[in-house]
Amino acid sequence: MCHFWAAKRDFTSCVNYPVSTFAQTYSLLLEIEAEVTRTKSALSRNFKQLLLVYGNETDLGAAESSALEAEFDFVIQIPDSGFFGDRFLESPDLPHLPELLRKAATSEGFRELVGFPSPKVAVLGFDLIASAFWFLTRYEEYVNSTPDQHGRFLCEHSLAPPELYDQPVVNRWFENLYSLILEGLKIPKPAFTRRQTVALTHDVDLMRKYRGLRGARRFMSDTLTMRSSAEEVRHASMVLAGLRRDPYDSFDQLFQLKEKLGAQSTFFFMAGGKTGHDCDYSLADSDVRQLMSRVRSNRDEIALHPSYETLTSPALIRSEAETLRKEMVKPLRGSRQHYLRFAVPETWRALVDAGIRYDSSLGFADRAGFRCGWSGCFHPFDLEKREVLPIIEIPLVVMDVSLAVYEKVPAEQSLERLAHLLDASHTEGGAYVLLWHNIMNDRATFPGYWDTLEYFIFAAAGSARFITLNNLCDEFEHDAGN
Repeated sequence: MCHFWAAKRDFTSCVNYPVSTFAQTYSLLLEIEAEVTRTKSALSRNFKQLLLVYGNETDLGAAESSALEAEFDFVIQIPDSGFFGDRFLESPDLPHLPELLRKAATSEGFRELVGFPSPKVAVLGFDLIASAFWFLTRYEEYVNSTPDQHGRFLCEHSLAPPELYDQPVVNRWFENLYSLILEGLKIPKPAFTRRQTVALTHDVDLMRKYRGLRGARRFMSDTLTMRSSAEEVRHASMVLAGLRRDPYDSFDQLFQLKEKLGAQSTFFFMAGGKTGHDCDYSLADSDVRQLMSRVRSNRDEIALHPSYETLTSPALIRSEAETLRKEMVKPLRGSRQHYLRFAVPETWRALVDAGIRYDSSLGFADRAGFRCGWSGCFHPFDLEKREVLPIIEIPLVVMDVSLAVYEKVPAEQSLERLAHLLDASHTEGGAYVLLWHNIMNDRATFPGYWDTLEYFIFAAAGSARFITLNNLCDEFEHDAGN
């Protein structure tokens, strides 16, 4: 049994949020306490009793500290850095220096930050509560958003250095805290047996490179910027003449790969959009209907890809969700914002209003990694209303375009990065969410990337399982209920 008491009574819902997320991750029975001490008769002796205290020594006092040791089997004190104070929602700063937070994400570094004033009491050397809150809520985006030309918060805008997003630091802090708890309660650590989890996803933005006015504009842009413009003209002519398949028409290859591995995945379809950034198809198009039928027959998942302008229009999200629902056999559960355009917490609220179960938008467009410091599912938090939102967030870890376009990593060098992030995502309840676009088959624009992704998926299949995002939510809620 895990008991939690915090001195910060003005920020109760905020400080309770990371602790509740931690308890849910490790299936701990959690009791939020109004008072720091309870009589022994009030404590169930069927379980070992753990107390997490959020506050400083002055909040407890020597007398109460001694009483806690007598009542509980183990006490962990987490220091209050002052993050939840007068400058809350005004200052975007991290609770601690990035170097300390990186150190705490390793088992050895975490141990160095733990003091033991007595055998039954441990004192952490950093504010884990505020640090986890900062990442999970995307606190700095709300406080000091500096959007790019598409209205997105990029990794380069963050006060945290890029390296801090190369691993799910909140998961790691929770892992280390859990190990400390088991040690203090003298409980053997259970073996971690779950295989790596890969959630393969596909945003269906463009069906053709050479079709209609948009295709012509894209073609002209390519011919002006590519060295081999003559070769590009020849390819375009052959595609338009019906002598060669359009490079974006790569779904046959994708399904052949998935069938070999028995891999299910999630496809995000657009159901609207009128800007030049939106899709080149309608759900009524025959090739789109055929693709959706193939997705269903393969037991893959169909989800919503809200159009470009939905960032500023919750009504559009509702409308597009209803349009897609009319084309579906199974209920619509998931969503991912087009261009990863996301506003904290407004987009979550709009998705809840549209009846969406989960979102998978929170990855940085300009850098692969763990935007929320998290791998797998969690419930997001509304910073304005100070409450947990009734939606599941499954952060995106890698988008192919991030590597190829923004980071400009050559295809042959991206394998190491892909593998590192896969290993980093392997944590309790973790998931490696990979976005693979059909446009990656355009070998003139993305040389080598299709082959690299295909090789990576084959290699990962030896140690990983593949799952749809909706099924991942099912597991998350099942584990939470047990």
